[in-house]
Amino acid sequence: MPQPVSQLIRLLNPHDPEDSIEIANFQKKEGARVIDTYDEQLSELAQIRDPRSVGKTPTELVDKPGEFFVEYPWRNTIVRIVGPEAYRELRTNRNRELLTTSEQEQFGKANIAFAGLNVGNPGAVCIALEGGSTDMKLADFDPLSLTNLNRFRAGLCDLGINKSTLTARQILEIDPYYKLELYEAGLTPDNLSLFLQNPKVDLIVEEMDALPLKIALRKEARSNRIPVIMVTGNAEGVLLDVERFDEDAELPILNNLMKPHVYETIASPSSMHLLPHEKVALARDFMGVEYLDTRLLESFEAFGKTLVGIPQLAESSFLRGAILCYAAKAIILKRPLPSGRYQFAFSDHLVKISP
Repeated sequence: MPQPVSQLIRLLNPHDPEDSIEIANFQKKEGARVIDTYDEQLSELAQIRDPRSVGKTPTELVDKPGEFFVEYPWRNTIVRIVGPEAYRELRTNRNRELLTTSEQEQFGKANIAFAGLNVGNPGAVCIALEGGSTDMKLADFDPLSLTNLNRFRAGLCDLGINKSTLTARQILEIDPYYKLELYEAGLTPDNLSLFLQNPKVDLIVEEMDALPLKIALRKEARSNRIPVIMVTGNAEGVLLDVERFDEDAELPILNNLMKPHVYETIASPSSMHLLPHEKVALARDFMGVEYLDTRLLESFEAFGKTLVGIPQLAESSFLRGAILCYAAKAIILKRPLPSGRYQFAFSDHLVKISP
């Protein structure tokens, strides 16, 4: 069963007698940190509600926006903040008018599921920063390891923490009012339906390593008319796969880009017994060698000889997050983004426009 976010943080109402005792007790803890910028938040709220007062004293707030203290146990910290509506109004204010009020609301109401957080993490965090998908599902069984620190936005103090938990912590430090469901044991054929259907999600970001699960998830998504997006690092660049099962219930898996013999090998029970170098070669063929960067292809050949893993770079990781956010927003806001494979590379798109 998924872990609810309430097990990660506590939202305490200072006007509730029991909560006020909890707040007072926390403040007495040795080494506890209390962050209180509530008055500054009220001042900013008054300013954004009275934009003509820039440089002057804004109109005083008629109604106070409520308040909560949010406890972050992993930081031994408690933070005083305005209530949820005012918090969202403040935090998304700098999105206007790049996102209209109605677009912001629509993006925020989406429920997006992330299957795999090694690649999915920057996408989930980017979407949260923009105020999208205030309901999210996060699934990954893998803990953070030292070799992840060439690209995963984390530090030494986070080693050993499950990646879905780590992603949830990062999101909750941006916005504690987010509703998150964590699948810390990852996904299996037995819980795919629960992951996608309870409640039904609006979009799936698929970034798992297990090839049979990648196909099984797509079949489940297709049968329930849920779109799927996936980004793949391609040296410094990125490949984006968009599968609009919401628009076409007959759409072939991976837009028919996967060769039949690759699909048959993955679907075969014998794929569970492949040797490591065979699994890596199959992952390469899952994407198709004709789409991959030359250096990346050479890395596949070096696996088990001079390399113990397939390399990924930080700029590609951050780029993947931005592209996932862009694609998710396009689908949720019903902007044009047809099914297909897209490519982005700095070498093609970094264009000099002045002498």
